[in-house]
Amino acid sequence: MRESPQHAEVMIIGAGIVGLACAWHLQRQGFEVVLVDPEPPGSAASSGNAGVLANYAIEPLAQPSIWRQAPGLLLSPHSPFHLRWRHLPGLAPWLWRFMQHANRRSAAQATHILSELLAPAVDDWRLILDDLEKSGSLVQQRGSLCFYLSAKGWREAQTEFAVRERFGVMQERLDAKALAELEPALEGRAQGGILFPDACHVSDPLLLAQRLAEHLEGRGVRRVRAKALGLASCSSGVGIDTDQASWRAEKVVVAAGPWSQPLALAAGDRIPLISERGYHLEFPTVRRLVSRPCSPGEYAFYLTPMQGRLRIAGTVELGHNGDPANPRRLAYIRRHAEALFGPLGEPSHTWLGLRPSLPDSLPVIGPASALPGVSYAFGHGHLGLTLAATTGRLLVASLKGEAPAWLAGCSAGRFR
Repeated sequence: MRESPQHAEVMIIGAGIVGLACAWHLQRQGFEVVLVDPEPPGSAASSGNAGVLANYAIEPLAQPSIWRQAPGLLLSPHSPFHLRWRHLPGLAPWLWRFMQHANRRSAAQATHILSELLAPAVDDWRLILDDLEKSGSLVQQRGSLCFYLSAKGWREAQTEFAVRERFGVMQERLDAKALAELEPALEGRAQGGILFPDACHVSDPLLLAQRLAEHLEGRGVRRVRAKALGLASCSSGVGIDTDQASWRAEKVVVAAGPWSQPLALAAGDRIPLISERGYHLEFPTVRRLVSRPCSPGEYAFYLTPMQGRLRIAGTVELGHNGDPANPRRLAYIRRHAEALFGPLGEPSHTWLGLRPSLPDSLPVIGPASALPGVSYAFGHGHLGLTLAATTGRLLVASLKGEAPAWLAGCSAGRFR
């Protein structure tokens, strides 16, 4: 005979960095919170990202310029983007939606919303960090640097600079000399760069997630090792089926990253969510190459100094979630990094992770369309770490009916 359902006031499905930040905000408001995830906290994309709190990344990926860039991105062996062509039939609807957003109007709308999301991101994180013992040292504010190897890349960067300037993003242009003074390893290698002085980076993203999870458990947040399989309406709120037990919750937050789509469908929303496959390599820190996150604009990866190692993370690959790692993507990152800095030795670690991405580069934050009591917090793409704390704050505002008007641009209903 099936056991009676267990009860939760608020159940958060997903213990990645976004789910953990939502749990912090909800617990702070006095809610009893249960976190459900089949894996340890922060062990998926939250552990392997570039570690950058990129509060300057206000432009969506879908830009008008993508129409002329698409052939090179798809066909060049030197492209930071790779499509596994055998999966094209399944990816085509998402790619079509992405290209539909590659126009000035859509890009401008997304830029406005991203600027609203990102402006308070560092301050929102500080609020959480101030509550965590011994975790402030994990987040360092040395800025973030994008540099450009070619005159063409540097010239095109000025357009992006102007867009960010209109939205008040803190940034500084650096010529080749100033760039070399800031990061000596880049001397003679770049035309110029843009420094984002108030950006921060995390020296160990997994450790940050683990410490936040431990802190939450100490505050009474319960963690359950289970996989959520479905949602349904019930007399006492929302019914949740997991592979371990059935639950009833007054409120449910879907923060399951790339695994959120079927749960959203059960709540009445067909969300065009796919997984961007991102990679990283790590090298033991024998010599300090850079002192802050640095990104060669033409190659779409970051070099981030972390505790005892250098992490080189980035690129975009579209394929199937279950596909094995593509050694060519790892080789791409290593080849271009060593072209800049010389031999790096053998990597101590390689990684493949899944970024939950939507065609307009905006997350889904707010209530489900058809299942009362269910809210969403997923689809952050490259900005999950950056926007985790802000998402938690906005989620609470949404539950209290106090969400800002612009947050409607992140609603699930935009895809209907």
